[in-house]
Amino acid sequence: MAIDLEIWWLRSLSFIIVVRFLGSHIVAIGKMLKDLAFFMCIIFIVMAGYGVASRSMIYYPNADKLNVTNFSTEFNGRSIFRQIAYPIYYLMYGEFGNELSTLDEYPDAGWSISTHVLLAAHMLFVNILLTNLLIAMFSKRFDQVYEDTQNIWHSQQYLFTREYYTRSPFFPPISLIYDVYYLCRIIFFKIRHVCFKKPTDRRAKVFKMIPINKNCIKDWCEFEGASTYEYAHTEAKASKVASMTSTHSSDSYSIEKGEDTSDNINDSNNSNNNLRQIQDDLAKLINDLKKLKYN
Repeated sequence: MAIDLEIWWLRSLSFIIVVRFLGSHIVAIGKMLKDLAFFMCIIFIVMAGYGVASRSMIYYPNADKLNVTNFSTEFNGRSIFRQIAYPIYYLMYGEFGNELSTLDEYPDAGWSISTHVLLAAHMLFVNILLTNLLIAMFSKRFDQVYEDTQNIWHSQQYLFTREYYTRSPFFPPISLIYDVYYLCRIIFFKIRHVCFKKPTDRRAKVFKMIPINKNCIKDWCEFEGASTYEYAHTEAKASKVASMTSTHSSDSYSIEKGEDTSDNINDSNNSNNNLRQIQDDLAKLINDLKKLKYN
């Protein structure tokens, strides 16, 4: 029930997505989650590597020497999460726990020194390199969304209104029955269209907003035209930059290969002259053969 309440509060963020100044930030958060998923994949690999290596050097060879009462060497899911995943995850936030105290009790041991070096490399890679990489990715993503705030706001407003008209008329969990019925209806008409070449569902919902104020249609058309013009202008500018880059590269290449080109032209002219000479000789030979034939 508590988790359901948390999900409901998060779902309520969709109600403010149509606000001009807040909607773009919600969209930015959604896109940042994709960057966070990529970051978590790298973090998981690094954490697993350090966790397994450090625990294998500290606890397993020295289980009888260390005064550790809350450490379990059992190989199961709960032990792996409690002894490896949980403490290593909080290292990312600077929470060391007893990570350093255990190592400081045996400062001259080889496994203690090697684990100290491994911990320093892990903190340098995760807390400095990867954390700053994540911040840079978030900053870039927010700048991209901020530059297109107006279009994003109109798009989210449209999607939110469309969702209102396409939602089930029943409340959950009764709405599941309607969803199953609607899915079966889509599959039925799809099979009917593919196998029997009959038209699809004519009663399917097609979203079209008809405003009460007719002047809104003009505003919508102007918005669509402005968006299309902006997109075309951006694409044309990008293609122009690409063509200028390719032209500059081709000019540099032609200057470097100028001498080779002139040599190739001379060789081509010589080949053409030789070909003409051969053709003339063949023509004379054919004429001589014809004369011999008539004689």
